[in-house]
Formats: sequence, structure tokens, C-alpha cells
Amino acid sequence: MKTKITDLLKGKFIYLIFGVLAVLPIIGLPSYQFYMIERGMQNALVVLSLVILLGYTGQLSLGHAGLVAVGAYSYGIMCTILGLPPVVALIISPVLTAIVGVILGFPSFKLKGPFLVVITIAFGEIVRILVLNAVDITGGPYGMKGYPVLFSDTAMHYFMLILVFLATFGANRLSNSYIGLAFKAIREDEVAAELMGVNVRKFKLLSFVISAFLAGLSGVLFANLTGYLNPDSFASDTSAAYLLMVVIGGMTSPVGAVLSALLVTALPELLRFLQDWRMIIYGLILFIYVRFYQVINIESLKKLFKRR
Repeated sequence: MKTKITDLLKGKFIYLIFGVLAVLPIIGLPSYQFYMIERGMQNALVVLSLVILLGYTGQLSLGHAGLVAVGAYSYGIMCTILGLPPVVALIISPVLTAIVGVILGFPSFKLKGPFLVVITIAFGEIVRILVLNAVDITGGPYGMKGYPVLFSDTAMHYFMLILVFLATFGANRLSNSYIGLAFKAIREDEVAAELMGVNVRKFKLLSFVISAFLAGLSGVLFANLTGYLNPDSFASDTSAAYLLMVVIGGMTSPVGAVLSALLVTALPELLRFLQDWRMIIYGLILFIYVRFYQVINIESLKKLFKRR
């Protein structure tokens, strides 16, 4: 039987991934490599949000960079302009982003496929342009800085690790819950799901809210990691990168989402020694993987692991 390589990412494999991430501060890494791993964990929350929205519910979004921007900038604004403590801003920012997710979810009632994609792309650009022009609030093209961060480097690493673990565990549990099964029914056939008693509008909206909340939380972590916010960090190509991560990880695999986020985030830096050829090789590796990863015989790999 041939299936995706991410079928291996089940069971206790998740503990291996998070176990390795947990010992990294103890082992000690150069600061930049450590930063890239943390950026991978931050991206993992966005990819998990897309697993729920796209993988479970079948709603394709190319505007998640806009949701991350809402979370990041709302955190920065609440800390600097409103003077709220970072912990309070951490709690409120994802909730505000979830409310924005409600607004983004309404078009999904009537639109699907490429029409919904266009709406989400437009949303992402609207957010970026608003941030760019609200100079007095966001700093506009000059960026925003000077806001306080939640924790020091090591504490932040473990805080992020806990959040990503809980989000991965929650997405796994959601998959086989009543809500997750309703999501999947909508993905397969909205009309049939409606006939079977599933409130399609309610669960579509819920999917957008959960996805937006995770994206907003990722935005808060991004603000804390970088210490500086700029509209260019939330352009449409960032949304495309998130979509690439969820496709590579397997659109219904939360653990695969975490692993692909870590790998795709780190890969350009691992190839930095290639200098001008770096991005060409990066694109080629991703192209080859996406083209051929579905024809790998996973059953034979499982047998190989069992022998060892």
C-alpha cells in the first residue's frame, strides 16, 4: 500500500520531536540557529491552524499572513500605546484575531474554491496596507519596536514548546472528535453534511475562529522573537510559504505540520553555504519532494523500522 510519508508521523513519534526540541537549550546552539528553530516553532502554530482550516474543513486560505499580522501588531499596540502588561496582551491578541476570523469566515458561507482564495488574499493585502498606512499607530513602513517581550531566550523557548505541543495534541484530539468529524464531513461534501444534520455555517465559522486564534497566537510569538514588526514580514508570499508547509507536512497531519514547519524554516539557512545558488536549490528540493513524496512505499519503511 502506497501512501504519504507523513503517515509515519503518528503515535509516539511526536514525543521524539518535542524531546529533541526540549534538550536543545541544554546542548547549546549558536544564537542564530537557535533563533531559526524558534521561528520554526512559531510557524508551526500557523501551519497547525491551516491543518484545521484546510486539512480538516477543506477551506483554502491564502491570507493567514494577515491574521499573524493582526496578532503581532495588536500585541505591540496594547503593550506600547495602551500600556497593558505583556501577559494581558498575550491573552487578548489571539482573541481579537479570532474575532477577525469570524469576519473572514462569513464569505465562506457563499463562496468556495478559487473565489474564497481570492477573498482571503484580499484580506491579507488589506491588513498589510492598513498597517503600512497607520503610521502613528503601527509605525508604518518604519516598523514598530520598543514593546516589552514576555520571557528571556530560554524561558521563551520552553514557553513556545509547550504551546506548540498543546496545539498539536489538541489538533490530534480534534480530528476524531464530533467537531472534527463535522469538519471532515463539510470537506467531503457540504450538501451531504447538511442533509446529515451538520450545521455547515456554524462549523465553517468555528473552523475559521480556531484557525485565526492559532495564527494570532503565532503573531504574538513572532513579535516576541523579533522585537521588531514590519509590514514586509506579512506579505502574500508569507501566506504561500505557510501553505507550502502544510502541503509538505500532510494536510491532515498535525505532527507532520510541526516537522515540515521546522524543516522548511531551517532549510534556506542550511543551504546558505551555496550563496547565490541557495534559493534555487531550495526551490528544487521542495519541487522534487512535492512531486514524488506520495509514491514512497511507507509500509516498507515501517517494516524496516520494526526490524531495527
